[in-house]
Amino acid sequence: MMSSNLTRHRRSRQLELHLERLYQSVFPSVVALETHFTGRENRDLDRHVFHDTGVFVDPTTIVTSAKVVGRVFADKPAADGSGLHKAYLAHTIVIARDRKPVKTKPSAVSFSHDVAVLKLAAPPEGEEQISYPHCTIADSPPSKDHVLLAIVHMMNMQFGMMPGHVRAVGEKTFKAKAPWPLDNKSGWMEFDNTQFNGGFPRPWSDLYKSEEDIVGRRSAITGSPLFNIDGELVGLGSWDVAEEGSSHPVGFAASLLPIVVAVEYAKNKKPGDPIVMDNWIDQDCYPDDSVTILPVPSR
Repeated sequence: MMSSNLTRHRRSRQLELHLERLYQSVFPSVVALETHFTGRENRDLDRHVFHDTGVFVDPTTIVTSAKVVGRVFADKPAADGSGLHKAYLAHTIVIARDRKPVKTKPSAVSFSHDVAVLKLAAPPEGEEQISYPHCTIADSPPSKDHVLLAIVHMMNMQFGMMPGHVRAVGEKTFKAKAPWPLDNKSGWMEFDNTQFNGGFPRPWSDLYKSEEDIVGRRSAITGSPLFNIDGELVGLGSWDVAEEGSSHPVGFAASLLPIVVAVEYAKNKKPGDPIVMDNWIDQDCYPDDSVTILPVPSR
């Protein structure tokens, strides 16, 4: 028994050291995002500036959550049951390591799958385009029990690492429902980062036995990249579920395929092609480039 515990402790320590090295290798690609929701469409918000996380996938392209960069509004349904859905895309700024703000433009947004692709705005005339360190997108999705590492912008350019495990990919291990406007059948990656336990996850047999669907909520790590053990991007934090009275939320991430699809769409779309990829959204509202947006320190 003592030998078994010692072996387990050594494996846990080796994994912790590997994750620390992994964090140092992928951290330069992760950035803070500051999003400004302006205009009359957003008068209902308690605040209009949000601080979240994104990751560079090439020197000028960032991926994050659609919820980070925009909102969807549903007008009151008509008598025939139809309704009008409008998408609003906000002003999003990258806050670089030197704290110099850089404007972005949305290039592809999928609200159903909670993925957004941003491109750095062209620099002022006479200035060179800044290129940033970037991560590699994985060729294949992770499998059950694989270890993940999420990197999260906490506040004021402070970042944290959150290791976890894959619980399922493309299915749910309990009755959970993605919050609107997400597609509940999107192939979400279910993961946990509260029961990591040094690489040996505790059983969940006593949790999430509800007979009814538990509706998810916006996750605290929405938009944060999830890396596999090789440092490749495999997901983006999106939503989570916490059963009433439980302190152990289960997270769901946009999985690899929707990320790849959005990045490829942004790369290959022609002038005039829509930025918003969801064909059920009837109208798009883009930010007014004439508005001057100044960075606001996060709290």
